Amino acid sequence: MISVVIPLYNKEHFIAQTITSVLEQTYTQFELIVVNDGSTDGSADVISTIKSDKLKVVSIENSGVSEARNVGVRLASSPWVALLDADDWWAPTYLESVVKAIKDYPDEHVFATGRSRVFKKLTERYHHELLPKDGETAKLNYFNVISKYLPLVNSSNVCFRKSHFEKTKGFRIGQKKHEDHDLWMRLCINTDVVFINSELSFYRKTEEDTGSSRHYEADDFITYLGTLLFVNDRLKGPSLEAFKKYANQFVLLTYIKYYGNYKAHEEQRVYTLAKKLTYGNRLRILKMLRAIPFKGTYKLFKVLKH
Repeated sequence: MISVVIPLYNKEHFIAQTITSVLEQTYTQFELIVVNDGSTDGSADVISTIKSDKLKVVSIENSGVSEARNVGVRLASSPWVALLDADDWWAPTYLESVVKAIKDYPDEHVFATGRSRVFKKLTERYHHELLPKDGETAKLNYFNVISKYLPLVNSSNVCFRKSHFEKTKGFRIGQKKHEDHDLWMRLCINTDVVFINSELSFYRKTEEDTGSSRHYEADDFITYLGTLLFVNDRLKGPSLEAFKKYANQFVLLTYIKYYGNYKAHEEQRVYTLAKKLTYGNRLRILKMLRAIPFKGTYKLFKVLKH
């Protein structure tokens, strides 16, 4: 059995399709937990029209997506939990494929499937050279992948062992940006991802207000930098080298993009952590940027790029 957790906040136009995609799965041994995170639109009314003994709706005061997901996982009665966002959906064989992979790799903790980003006029499948061949399944190192490409995992294509999630303490409450990446990092410390390379999960990208487009608040960046340092101290060998390559690039680019918007004390905290995760030329650039008074580096970079 698998517990499916959907965090819901103001997705009245999408939630019916999302729930239906779960209820129409070819694998039927699942429970569906929708955590209504204080929605103020018609989401609750839409859900009330859906009748299924597999569907359980839990309402909480608006607490953010991290807490909503954590609540859903705590309520899960299965040892396995699959996440799905309230505006995304699955192919009918999603759970069937995941269950087969779990049986084939019984000692693993984290599973993910192929996914596609769905724009208004374009569908773009996740693909790169490190993935198994189309239709095949293989164990992959998360850090090796992120050193070169987008992560293997997102919040609508992942299934994990509940006990493994609990050891990480779950999603960080209050983190507004990169709260998902923060967890994937911790989930994958010394743990491979079993990746099913079939187009099974669909990630909607038609809304303007997405987490990836929001300003990166200093507290969020500091939290994520703390996680990167935590991960850095617990990896070794090729995983550590791949992680360092990712962090060295990510930290500098993110610093350039946002540091000009931070207050002096915020920027000091960010810089103190950032310099621990960068090295070589990127560390030199980081120190140079902090030393100059001009803080519009990222905007200038974009202008020069075009």
